[in-house]
Amino acid sequence: MTRGIFLAIRSMTLELQARKPLRAVFAALVLGSLAACGVSPQKVTVPVVSAVDLPRFMGPWYVIGVIPTFIEKDIYNAIESYELAPDGTIKTTFTFNKGAFDGPAKRMEPKGFVIPGTNNAIWGMQFIWPVKAEYVISHVDAAYTETIIARSARDYVWIMARTPTIDDARYAELVKKVADMGYDVSKLVKVPQRASTSSTASPPMPSPERVAEILASVPAVKPAELKARLGQGGARPVILDVRRAEEFAAGHVDGAINVAHTAVLANPATAVGAAKDAEIIVYCASGRRASMAIEALRNAGYSNLKHLDGDYTGWSATP
Repeated sequence: MTRGIFLAIRSMTLELQARKPLRAVFAALVLGSLAACGVSPQKVTVPVVSAVDLPRFMGPWYVIGVIPTFIEKDIYNAIESYELAPDGTIKTTFTFNKGAFDGPAKRMEPKGFVIPGTNNAIWGMQFIWPVKAEYVISHVDAAYTETIIARSARDYVWIMARTPTIDDARYAELVKKVADMGYDVSKLVKVPQRASTSSTASPPMPSPERVAEILASVPAVKPAELKARLGQGGARPVILDVRRAEEFAAGHVDGAINVAHTAVLANPATAVGAAKDAEIIVYCASGRRASMAIEALRNAGYSNLKHLDGDYTGWSATP
């Protein structure tokens, strides 16, 4: 994400250290001068949301549109995942394929630092110590399903969502928000994303007996209980919807994040973007896909897994 010129210089430095030592020294000097700049809320000139609920902002975000840094040109399947660390920093994982859906897989792991006094809305993103690049949450909707990350330099911007695709009308509205910030949106490009599990061979479903066994092995959360919790505020669980994107778009649990069960099975840690002891409530439409996701997460070391009793059908039927 907010990798900008800092990342460009880092990459250039690493390459030139092996090839052209004098130029590498020059790049390092430039990097050192940038380190003195820091992130100052008083100097932010793009819109800033009034406050960000960090636990709700955590988890995976699909990059839908971007004015890209050089690293992000010609990327596919770009996902930015956040995990709140015990020390208050943000463990960030950025993954993508280069050049094609099945192109080389790339992974970056910068660290985010919330700037004090900004209600969690302004971060510094660190790719190499001690530089922190400006990272401004300029828009996030009430359901935490879409966001815009901007920079005062108006050089790069990211439109992201909890689903791999969003409808054209909504995307156009988000692009207008970016334009209203003063960006040249002619530079904005859409990131190709696999819209659903149809692009990937789906693993075989477990037998009904096995589904029941897996679901019985974790606590069940009643829809009414979860609705009451969400209405009380306070610490929120990670609510993981493992259905297809089009199912999620048609209706979902308040504050849920959408990660198809195939993505969870392929890489549980990256897909969920939460600590191994985080409370994670999983649901789908009938329990089959939820059971597969729960088993994969448990095998990956997640220890506080729960299942939404009745899945989305039960949720939607509960007043």
